[in-house]
Amino acid sequence: MKSIPMKQTRSGCTLEELIKLGEGHVHRILLENREKDMAPLWHIITPDGEPDLIIMTPWNGDFEKKLAVARVKQIAHEHNATAVCFVTECWMLEAKIPPGTPNTSRHKDRMLERMGRPSESPNRIEAVMILAHDKERTIAKGLQTIRDKPGGRIISFVEHMPVGESKFESWMLEGMLP
Repeated sequence: MKSIPMKQTRSGCTLEELIKLGEGHVHRILLENREKDMAPLWHIITPDGEPDLIIMTPWNGDFEKKLAVARVKQIAHEHNATAVCFVTECWMLEAKIPPGTPNTSRHKDRMLERMGRPSESPNRIEAVMILAHDKERTIAKGLQTIRDKPGGRIISFVEHMPVGESKFESWMLEGMLP
C-alpha cells in the first residue's frame, strides 16, 4: 500500500466535489486508459495547508480488505483527516423493501442477509461506487458498468444511483475520521 501526496491541497472541497473527482478518476482509468480493472482508491482530505493523500489499496479477499481499510483508517487519523473519498469497482443488487414491511434497520439487515453477497448472485449488477464522507454525512454515487459484450471491454457508465438518492452506510467508513 502506497500513499502519494497530491501537489495541491483540496481541503476546501465539498463532498459533491469529491464525488466529481472520483468520477473523473473512474473515466480516466477505465474508459480513457482502457485498463481492465481499477484498484480501490482513497482520497484523504487533510487540514488546510497539508497535501491531500491518495492511497491505492488492491486486495484479494475479505481478510486483505479488512487489513487495508484498517491501515487507511490509521493513516487518516495520523493526518487528522477531515474527509475521505473512496472509489471502487463492485457488484450491486437491487434491494427493494416490499410494501408494508416496517422500515427498520432490523428488517433491512434481515433482507440483506437473505439476499447474500452481490458477487454470488445471478442478478448482480457490475458497477463503480464512489463514496464521500466527512464527520457530518456520507454521500454516494453508483455508476453501472456497460460492456460491449459479457466480459468484454467497458464502453460506458450509466448513473445507477444519483448523489443524494440513498443513505449510505459502510463498515469501511466507520471510525475513518478522527
